[in-house]
Amino acid sequence: MSEYIYNAFISYSHRDLSWGKWLQRRLETFRLPRGLSADWPAGKRLKVFRDQTDLAGVGLQGTLRQELAASEYLVVICSPQSAASEWVNAEVMSFVSAGRADHIIPFIVEGEPESDNPELECFPPALKNATDDELLGVNIQEIGRNKAFLKLVSIILDVRFNRLVDREKKRKRRTILLSLLVTAAVGGTGGFMLWRNAVISEKNQALSYDIYGAALVSIAEKDVFEPADIAFLRVSAEAGNVDAMLLLSDCLRKGWGVEQDLEGCFYWCKKGAEAGNPQCMIALANCYSNGEGTEKDLEASYAWNLKSAEAGAAEGMLNAGICCEDGLGTEADPAQAFSWYKKSAEAGYDLGIYNLARCYMSGTGTEQDQDKAFYWMKKLAETGNAEGMYNMGLMYQYGFGTEEDPAEAYAWYRKAAEAGDPDGAYRTAWCIENSYGTEDQAREWYERAAALGSAEAKERIAELDE
Repeated sequence: MSEYIYNAFISYSHRDLSWGKWLQRRLETFRLPRGLSADWPAGKRLKVFRDQTDLAGVGLQGTLRQELAASEYLVVICSPQSAASEWVNAEVMSFVSAGRADHIIPFIVEGEPESDNPELECFPPALKNATDDELLGVNIQEIGRNKAFLKLVSIILDVRFNRLVDREKKRKRRTILLSLLVTAAVGGTGGFMLWRNAVISEKNQALSYDIYGAALVSIAEKDVFEPADIAFLRVSAEAGNVDAMLLLSDCLRKGWGVEQDLEGCFYWCKKGAEAGNPQCMIALANCYSNGEGTEKDLEASYAWNLKSAEAGAAEGMLNAGICCEDGLGTEADPAQAFSWYKKSAEAGYDLGIYNLARCYMSGTGTEQDQDKAFYWMKKLAETGNAEGMYNMGLMYQYGFGTEEDPAEAYAWYRKAAEAGDPDGAYRTAWCIENSYGTEDQAREWYERAAALGSAEAKERIAELDE
């Protein structure tokens, strides 16, 4: 990437200015978590070019061509407005003419690509004819704004989308109850400055949390924890802050900014759980289940998962359901498991949705109902969950809860593949090879599946070579 000044050039209609500003800000402030890419250091920021920001008062034509040539990717914010923009079309043509069509990423915010309705068409003419292959774009209407952003980053930095989403989920779990903390903050900047002030004692730092909230927010959002962060969390936890107890226990379990201490992790989980924090209850249940910092005790694990579920934690509902289904710490009770999975799913928890669909499909704890299994699996798939998308492909292919529909099966397999699912990539290649729902070429997808770790795809490539 050394020959490029920018990682991405954002092309957009000025009627989509708010999208252009949002995407530039998100890209420039994004930090890749550690361990996801050997070629991109954690914490390094992306460089992004957006014409209105960077070309004020400068001659546009010549400079714009230079900036396009200096950008590794062209991100086109696609909407009916940009489809009608001669300026956007010219920027796409510049990339296509340079033989770089494969580095154009459509970011669809409105409308439909290749639509029969001109009013809905969101691809400018040059983008529709950019390449014979289908461009791997991003559609916020299908997977939501945040996942669409992460998918865009995964393409630019060449990292697996699923791993990026998983790391983002872990980061969000660390920012426990941040909305409550921020609401309590009188002034975020003032609170942060208090935290940074070395003159203030650890005790006062803990008190500043109660006043401002910004110190704990700042720590929770970090990718790397420092010893000073752990010291602050410990003082805050000792002062009775249950959010600090949860984050401190997580750091002690994983050795973030401190030596791993499973007994300390158990201690703070238990303190937070006994103080009524549902997330601490779940963490404590995990300690009992895995024997971390204490003796393994499945009955205690179930009891704390049950308390968290009764307190309204969707993850606790899922865990209670698993315990009831498998007889972990309690008698096996499929009907009770189904009940907890349903509550977890209705609360929007992805694994709860998956297990509820599975119960309907197999008749676990309820009457078998493929229509309901299809309904819940589709809800999961529409969140951008790769496993949900893959299972939607299976349901359409084999007519589970719906009529067999080869085109829909192929579409969902391909979405799963683009989200980094190896089985989805394999099924996509199979559909293509057998002209099932599509007429595209197969080998590319077998190679993608093999690169994602599919042993079946590697065997099929060998067979094709023979």
